[in-house]
Amino acid sequence: MSTWVSSCTEAHRRVESSLKVVDGVLSYIKDTQGKPAARERALFAAAVVFTYGIWENYVEQLAIELAKKVAREIPPENVPERVRTLLDKCTAWELTVSPGWRQLWVQKVELHAIGDDGDKYGLNTAKAGQVNSLLDLAGINDALQGMAASMVPEHVAQEVEEPAEAVNRLVDLRGEIVHTGTVPESLRKKHVREWRQFIENLTDALDKRCRRQCRQLLRRARKKMAPTTRRSVRHCPGRERAR
Repeated sequence: MSTWVSSCTEAHRRVESSLKVVDGVLSYIKDTQGKPAARERALFAAAVVFTYGIWENYVEQLAIELAKKVAREIPPENVPERVRTLLDKCTAWELTVSPGWRQLWVQKVELHAIGDDGDKYGLNTAKAGQVNSLLDLAGINDALQGMAASMVPEHVAQEVEEPAEAVNRLVDLRGEIVHTGTVPESLRKKHVREWRQFIENLTDALDKRCRRQCRQLLRRARKKMAPTTRRSVRHCPGRERAR
């Protein structure tokens, strides 16, 4: 079994360093009661937008990283169904010769994550549904489902029960700030700190969940490995068309 599933991903390591920028922004805001000054509100906005950016970049890079590592190791007959369906649209030459189904898988994930130089823009917003869909392409099932409710920010906990819902709240807050050029009157330093901690906790939990699923996927694949039969060939990505 590969050792990479036992330690945090490179995508997650970047989160740890990026969150220090948010901490730096928040350090310029005084811990005082009452209505924040205009300068402080601007820093609130910057911290929220940067926190969201950390989340979006994390899930994009996580999906790409997982796809690269799993595609390199998994036998073709054990490719997840969603990925198999996506690869079915490729030609036999693409699947078996250039660039090959493993690289095609990675390219498909990259396209959905970060887009290309043309009209594909990748992940539009990192709401829960889009994140689940992207990570599904990398072989991860129900990425955000059933996460611990205790990580939901306290200031939205009475209205939001699941971390996936909290993700959508953060996306909406970021959208309100960047699309209107205003900061919500109710936003306080405490709220920003809670969003920052939420993303730290969520990325940590998600990273562990994804690596655990990858470990299980590769372990099952190894247990199922057997001499090739017509049935296994038929279910390999594109192999039947290549014959």
